[in-house]
Amino acid sequence: MKKVLLAGAALVALTVAGAASAADLPSRRAAPAPYVAPIFSWTGFYAGVNAGYAINGEDKLKFDNSQTVLPYGNANNTDDGSFTGGGQIGYNYQMGSVVVGIEADINYISLEKDYSLTVTGTDRTQTLNSKGKTEWFGTVRPRLGFVPVDRLLVFVTGGLAYGQVKTTTTYNDFNYATGTAGFGHSSKDDTRVGWTLGAGMEYAVTDNITVKGEYAYVDLGDKNNTTTGVDSAGNQVLFNSKNETNFHVIRAGLNYKF
Repeated sequence: MKKVLLAGAALVALTVAGAASAADLPSRRAAPAPYVAPIFSWTGFYAGVNAGYAINGEDKLKFDNSQTVLPYGNANNTDDGSFTGGGQIGYNYQMGSVVVGIEADINYISLEKDYSLTVTGTDRTQTLNSKGKTEWFGTVRPRLGFVPVDRLLVFVTGGLAYGQVKTTTTYNDFNYATGTAGFGHSSKDDTRVGWTLGAGMEYAVTDNITVKGEYAYVDLGDKNNTTTGVDSAGNQVLFNSKNETNFHVIRAGLNYKF
């Protein structure tokens, strides 16, 4: 019996000693890998708002008339700038450092142009005045971008542009010798379609919020307008005018990426 007890005690002692020795051996488990932040991806839908400033382009009112009361030519242009603001939606897809996408926007604008031409003779003065006002515009355009560093997108964009333009033309004629006057008037409010081209940069502040700045040139084309009236002698006059509409836009934007 004593031999059995001694053998059991020896076995327990050896087991404890072996466990203690194993605990002293170095661990073979690999060290945890260092944390690496995920790289931001531009892929996904987004929506946002924008605001900026618009400036009229360098264009002129061209006109002609069948009665040759006023010569064919270009009227002097007085223009101004306007605040512009609106919203946009779009989608991006990133392939390596290249980002392709499409964006659509709609914007408020109040951009006016005032054209006038005055011809003064020995006994009469004739004036042709035309005012053009762009009331809103929108675009639908693809975007092509490059990611030089993480979270920064540099892009070019261009495509379809459209907008609402109201044109008012007035003819006045006064004869000093007879004291008689002539007058003509026309007005047209229509939606025009043209094109746009621009470039900009966008930065991802967080995984969902991006800010951007961009420049765009918008050309809504030209529109013919016919104005009829009578001159100071009571003769009918008819003017054909062509009003061009184009402008520059500089704006900033804020997007939420879904």
